[in-house]
Amino acid sequence: MSRQEDTAHAEGLETARGTVQLLIGRGLFMVSGYLIAVILARGLGPVEYGVYGMVMSLLLWLEVAGDMGIRRAVTKLIPEVSDPRVVVQLASAMLLIVSLVLFALCWILAPFVADFFELGDNGAWLFRVAVLDLPFNGLYLAYQGILQGHLLLGTLSKTLVVYSIAKLAGIASLLLLGMSVEAALIVNVLATVAALVYAFVKYPISIAFPAGPLRRTIIEIAIPIGIFGGTMQLLLWMHLWSLKGLSHVSNETIGFYVAALNLARLPTVVPFVLTGVVLASVSLALARQDAAQALRNIQAACRFVYVLLLPVCVLGAIDATPIMVFVFSESYADGGQFLALLLTAFCLFSLLDTLLHTMIAAGKYYQVTVGLIGLLPVSFVLGELLIPPYGAVGAAIAFVLTLGIGTAASLFWIHYRFGAPMKLLTFVRATIATVVVAAISTQFDASGMWLIVKLSVLMLLYGGVLALMKELGAQDLKPLAVWK
Repeated sequence: MSRQEDTAHAEGLETARGTVQLLIGRGLFMVSGYLIAVILARGLGPVEYGVYGMVMSLLLWLEVAGDMGIRRAVTKLIPEVSDPRVVVQLASAMLLIVSLVLFALCWILAPFVADFFELGDNGAWLFRVAVLDLPFNGLYLAYQGILQGHLLLGTLSKTLVVYSIAKLAGIASLLLLGMSVEAALIVNVLATVAALVYAFVKYPISIAFPAGPLRRTIIEIAIPIGIFGGTMQLLLWMHLWSLKGLSHVSNETIGFYVAALNLARLPTVVPFVLTGVVLASVSLALARQDAAQALRNIQAACRFVYVLLLPVCVLGAIDATPIMVFVFSESYADGGQFLALLLTAFCLFSLLDTLLHTMIAAGKYYQVTVGLIGLLPVSFVLGELLIPPYGAVGAAIAFVLTLGIGTAASLFWIHYRFGAPMKLLTFVRATIATVVVAAISTQFDASGMWLIVKLSVLMLLYGGVLALMKELGAQDLKPLAVWK
């Protein structure tokens, strides 16, 4: 093996290990999120939990839209420029200013937002409490882009751990201090502050507006990526908002749907970790004019998504109702029908998001943005057709179909531009292994802790089947040595 190949191998292993570190941090983030969802769902009840879910959906969309693509622009530019410090200073300043302006607008428009989304008598106040998070989150988004651009994935993972522990501890304390939607929103703000403080201690940054053409470069990259991010989040929440506006389902059903939606977001741990890595690694390969390495990075990412999430989607759908009962209690059993569909949707989203960031790395900002915007009318039409007659089930089906169309189109483009995004043998092996464990799953009913045992055993069996078919091997375990 030549020195160049040794270097590429070492870089690939280090990136993979960092990806696993970030996956662990994101995994803890998701686990704490589920524990928080359980505490809030049980403590608030379906109706109040539905209000909390609506407010948080609006906040999450605002935070992604307020990013304006700057975070991803930073991740892409840091590997490409000679002086990354200028990128760090400028991006931090831009995100802070944007988030402060957005916060001011939201504070003023809070009464109109509360009326439009029917958030209740104190909805305006709840929305104002929620948007206190915007300025702190703006700086934290800058940190995410900076750390991913430098591939400091372990440090980024630790900020997620701090956020997760702080928020879980805060929500748990409400069991003693008193449970309310307002208090839960305040805890969310304090958790963001804790993560931001930790990030600053570990990696201090300065905020400035340096002169030069870089500002224009960031804006040129950020605008389409920002529209992309805002549109993507709009697609992720449009089905929920449409359900509220196009049907007459009860507030209790909205609560069931929100609970299932929060649980179904488990697969998003994968794109959260992968998209930054894919964006940085593919951008670096293309900057070196190494198309073969870019394709290998894409195939590795797609393999990771498909092999990991296919059994999660299928096994979760089979036991959707028992999972809802185990997590949220018997009163949320009706949410199982939504969970099965929403899990499918978020698995599709995970693949779609990974593919779209590959296209962004190739410089196809506007093509990605235009294509994503084209999915909005698709989502709207499907919602109009399916929600009035089928209610919440129709909203979930519309969500699945919209993301399915987007994923199919993205796979076609990636294949045209780079080559096959995933090896056929990997696709066949993972599918066969999933069919095997799914067939076994249907033969055994389980509930409570036995459900966890059942799903854990099936996932281990899935890995064993892949190992027997030589899809998994020792090379897949090397990145797990995160202590190195």
